[in-house]
Amino acid sequence: MTFRRFVDGVQWLVAALAALTVILLLVAQPSEASGAAPDLGEGATVFASNCAGCHGSDGSGGVGPALVGEDVLAGFVDSQSVARFVSVGVPGRMPGFETRLTPEEIDAVAGLVFSGLGS
Repeated sequence: MTFRRFVDGVQWLVAALAALTVILLLVAQPSEASGAAPDLGEGATVFASNCAGCHGSDGSGGVGPALVGEDVLAGFVDSQSVARFVSVGVPGRMPGFETRLTPEEIDAVAGLVFSGLGS
């Protein structure tokens, strides 16, 4: 009987820690790696010269998908995850920009996209 109470206590503790972790993940604000807010002006310049041709000047889409709207950023947790996507691209669908743009330019455009294109 004592061992069963111990197991029940451990299970309760694990469940409580899991719930606390979920709450902290939902409440935590994503932070930029550099600690600074993205430069939306530089991001807009990079977007206009590298992204707008496919995604539209306002991000509403064209050859490439729209970058504004309800579900667009659902798979991205922060601008750094967008930056990784921009860097690598999608074979056959979107080129990677890691050799075309500097890391700062990629961070700037990713910050702009993650912010909803400055809206």
